[in-house]
Amino acid sequence: MTHHRVLSRPATPIGAIEIKNRPASLCQLAGRWSGNVPIGGISGELKADGFRGLWFAGLDGQARLWTRNGQAIGGIEHLAHRLALMERVAGEPMMFDGEYVVDGTLAATKRWCEAGWKLGGNAGTLHLFDAMPLSDWQRGRCDMRQIERKARLVAIAGEAASSPIAWEWAPGSRGASPGTVEILDDIWLETADDVRDEANRVWARGLEGLMLKDPEAPYVRGRVSWWEKVKRPGAA
Repeated sequence: MTHHRVLSRPATPIGAIEIKNRPASLCQLAGRWSGNVPIGGISGELKADGFRGLWFAGLDGQARLWTRNGQAIGGIEHLAHRLALMERVAGEPMMFDGEYVVDGTLAATKRWCEAGWKLGGNAGTLHLFDAMPLSDWQRGRCDMRQIERKARLVAIAGEAASSPIAWEWAPGSRGASPGTVEILDDIWLETADDVRDEANRVWARGLEGLMLKDPEAPYVRGRVSWWEKVKRPGAA
């Protein structure tokens, strides 16, 4: 049986911050689902088909939204406005991790990120699923548990959304890029059958699949075993 609950709940190459022994990856990466579920279950999230969107400060100290390959994503003034507000709410420099999707498809997202935003139109949605202090991201890992990181992200987003300036136009944007920032809900899956059933529902909606995450695990910049992707059979 499936139980749904919120778990308290190169433009500029690399573009990150100069740190010694920098991990090869800008973010934590998942492997393919093994087909197994730990005793007691596992946390799942929807996997939209877009580009990884990472918010952090570049070499010039300016926070931007970056792809996992270190390319700055343009045309997202309202997203940047909200993310900067969330960072102020957090009270410290942050790295926010998510998936950036334009018009619901990878193809549209790719066109936008390859400077298609200069043609006009609306910015996409940033689906956030993780967050940590920038200092932890810089050193390559955050030892706070997934469930705690997600709970803090939900709290930060909620406080930012209630701010009087949450929906002000970003400076210079004239309201032209009303992208949105959303937090992905968690879905508790107890068995492998639960995972397959939920994945089928997701695929029926035209989405990419599921992410399975160990709620007790840390965040490490690199490919790890405690994040797994559930993708449609035959998908690359």
